[in-house]
Amino acid sequence: MVPPSTSSDLARSRRLPSWRVGVACKIAAALAAPVVVPACGTEKPSGAAQVRVDAPRYRVDLFADDQALGGDHPLVTIVFFSDYACPPCKSMWALMKNLVEDYGPDLRIVWRTTSIPGYAQGERAADAALAAAAQGKFWPMHERLYQAFGQFDRATLRSHAEALGLDVPKFLDDFDTGIGAGVRLRHERQATRLGVRAVPVLFVNGLPMVGANLDEAAWHALLDAEIARAKERMAAGVRRDDLYGEILRNAKPGPIPLGPKARELAEKTRSAKAKNADEPVAVAVEGRRYDIGPGSMPLRGPADAPVVVVAFFDFQCPFCRRAHREALTKILAAHPRDVALALRHFPLEIHPTALGAAKASVAFARQGKFWAFVDRMMAHEGSIGRDRFVAWARDEGMDEQRFLRDFDDPAVAAEVQRDIALGKAVGVPSTPAFFVNGVFVRGYTPGALEAAVEKELSLARDELRKGTPRDRIAALLRGRGERVPLPGRRRGAEDGVPGASDRPSNPNPKKATKP
Repeated sequence: MVPPSTSSDLARSRRLPSWRVGVACKIAAALAAPVVVPACGTEKPSGAAQVRVDAPRYRVDLFADDQALGGDHPLVTIVFFSDYACPPCKSMWALMKNLVEDYGPDLRIVWRTTSIPGYAQGERAADAALAAAAQGKFWPMHERLYQAFGQFDRATLRSHAEALGLDVPKFLDDFDTGIGAGVRLRHERQATRLGVRAVPVLFVNGLPMVGANLDEAAWHALLDAEIARAKERMAAGVRRDDLYGEILRNAKPGPIPLGPKARELAEKTRSAKAKNADEPVAVAVEGRRYDIGPGSMPLRGPADAPVVVVAFFDFQCPFCRRAHREALTKILAAHPRDVALALRHFPLEIHPTALGAAKASVAFARQGKFWAFVDRMMAHEGSIGRDRFVAWARDEGMDEQRFLRDFDDPAVAAEVQRDIALGKAVGVPSTPAFFVNGVFVRGYTPGALEAAVEKELSLARDELRKGTPRDRIAALLRGRGERVPLPGRRRGAEDGVPGASDRPSNPNPKKATKP
């Protein structure tokens, strides 16, 4: 590495080997991006690296809570889309650190995280980095995550927090409840808008660069050219702290243009996401019936109820709370023998602690306290986390150590993810979302849920007059709807069709003759 003042001399003195020329030409073919190579096809370059600074620029907005390394008011800003589980990202990050040291306050690297199929553990690492960021230790954790590459189990992440002197219980609370979920969602949305389908992808003052194949000399050539252009703008009257916005004033919104190879990768990414039900096929249609059953959590209400309301809930969603308070509790009170409620989990990434609360509810359910947890969550105001859940478990007379084991059990997390996958597969757009004997009611509108329940009660009476057993009516009506199987799972297991894991677990169904 060299001082910033000599970086241009370094770039001029270095030459790219012929094999790197070929690699860079392939990058150029895959994506219309600035090319920092001699002319494509040159076996033995005889001149300095050429830089295409006339390529299209793309608008990559910065956020107030960005994690950035380098100058506060730089001449060049690089937005770095990466994944902690991606090997080329690790290599690229090492190079970026060198460049920050070389260019000092003239360069800033802004971190972005995005999920790539096959690197699922990278999301856990990103959550750990953001949990450390809540205590002002993002960059030390960031470095440790790359050093302990691929080891993102809970024990290793905890050891990182201890080594960094973090408040470990707070770190674990923030990690478990997904305090950085909103940040990750914002990054993912920006990546989608820009057409980022693989990592690493870097935007150099808006110029997209794909892959980790260009060497340090090529990067110096590009940065020197960008710095020269930035200084020209400043000489023309642009303030240094306004440079980035001015450079991107006429930038394209995206997506970046893809060549054949990049398009092939993008298609594989879309297919992988669809296969894992990461994207809804379509938004569920209001009033249409779907075969969505109650799932494995206990019902609130009789197991033989002819009307079952399945609610996709987010414990942090204010409209879920309002629906619970103003509609669901009143419906159950008005029809104690004939209506039952089932909750399925649909924590949104914009609510940082919703995922942790969903996992805690499943852990409570393992000790027969699911609805006790729901009642506490619906009544609670303020922050929640692991310590709060343990206190509630203690108050409910539960085995605290068993709760903690269950809370950390991957099977508990998998159960929550199955609900999320089902919701996405059927097209749940937001929370709350209700399926009244399978009939979809979107969101909470006063009176809408009550009307759907009354209509289903009327249909249930018709079935009862026909001689249909009371305990089969809800499944019969629901079965008239569209089936939504989860990819890779047998029908009847988790897709709403009654099966071994989809039957309500209420042990004492009330007997009644009329709905």
